[in-house]
Order: sequence, then C-alpha cells, then structure tokens
Amino acid sequence: MKIKAITEDYIEFDNGKKITYDHDQDCCEWNHADFEQLDSIGREYDFKEPLMFEAIQDSGFRFGNENSMFFIPCYSDQNGYYTAEIDIYYDGERVLHFDCEERD
Repeated sequence: MKIKAITEDYIEFDNGKKITYDHDQDCCEWNHADFEQLDSIGREYDFKEPLMFEAIQDSGFRFGNENSMFFIPCYSDQNGYYTAEIDIYYDGERVLHFDCEERD
C-alpha cells in the first residue's frame, strides 16, 4: 500500500487506513506528530500489512516494515509544565503511547 496523502493531522494510505495522533490537552500545551516531515523515500515506499510501530522516547516514532522503518518527529510546545504524552493510532486503534520532545 502506498501513501495517498499527508497532512498535519494524518498519513492516509491508498487502502483508506490512516495514521493519526491524539493528545488529551490539559491546558497550555500542544503535543503533535509532525507527519509532514516524512522523508521522500517513505513517501514513495510500498508498505505491507501489518505495519510495525516503535516509539522513540522523547523524540517521535517509527513505522513501516521489518527492514524499512520511517521516522516521524513528535513535539510538545508548552507554556509551563504539562504532559508531553501523545497517542498514535493506526486505522482507529491505538498503537503507541509515549512522550514527545518538549520545545520552548
């Protein structure tokens, strides 16, 4: 399956499945996955099911297949000290829960 679309909110594959993120906002933080940073090789790759997901603590996550994993950075922009947690979903199912990189 190939990537059909990439937005700031998701990566959509040609089979209709999406990688998305969610964060239960506490107050003054914005925790997000920066999907648009996916490199050109990942954008052209022919993915196979099942996809694998791996959290890279305080940095982001990788997804893909056994020999080809692609990195997506995750960030936490904050005004104070709040949670840096983020959840990554694939086809509506949570596949990862970890902390993002905190930025000032």
